[in-house]
Amino acid sequence: MNNVRDEGIIKFKLTLKRAPAPEQAQFIALEKWRALFYKLSLIGEYPNEKIGYGNLSSRLPKKAFIITGSQTGHLAHLQAHHYTKVIDCDLKKGLVSAEGLIPPSSESLTHYGIYEANPAIQYVFHVHHPKLWEILQNGDCDYISEDIQYGTQEMANAACTLLANKTSGIFVMKGHEDGIISYATTADDAGKNLLELYRKLAVRQ
Repeated sequence: MNNVRDEGIIKFKLTLKRAPAPEQAQFIALEKWRALFYKLSLIGEYPNEKIGYGNLSSRLPKKAFIITGSQTGHLAHLQAHHYTKVIDCDLKKGLVSAEGLIPPSSESLTHYGIYEANPAIQYVFHVHHPKLWEILQNGDCDYISEDIQYGTQEMANAACTLLANKTSGIFVMKGHEDGIISYATTADDAGKNLLELYRKLAVRQ
């Protein structure tokens, strides 16, 4: 059995143009929620593998969005240079074009697929939690099949299809260990989706 965790590896072709860090106004809502998720261990780093998990993004005009940078999960608070602007993506070719000081999250294609699904979706929060992940898999939550890997064109296309007529909710990635995604029209709604789920877990324990 392969016990190597498939996490944090960028699986798309990246073109990163070195550019100034995003302005605070573009990521302040993300940082508010990210700081809380870090305290709840919904964002963090797997200690044995030293691999970060969890990423947040917000839509910008056209096809662009701001997203947390790759391998920043171990940080309790992010600065401007830890965020990257994705300019555009090509799902057919598996290409991501970005601007910033560090590579964007390895889940950037998935975030793009979600934004492509519905123009009303403005925020995407991807977190990890093993117990919540198990609960969602055994419930009636939306999901993406276990045979689709994270960060791939297949994952992005599956997310785009799944959310075509939806504006707010949660889905579980069965093929991405511990992975859960919340999406909504506002940052607070995307965050509250996850908090409500987290509180239900506390009640069950």
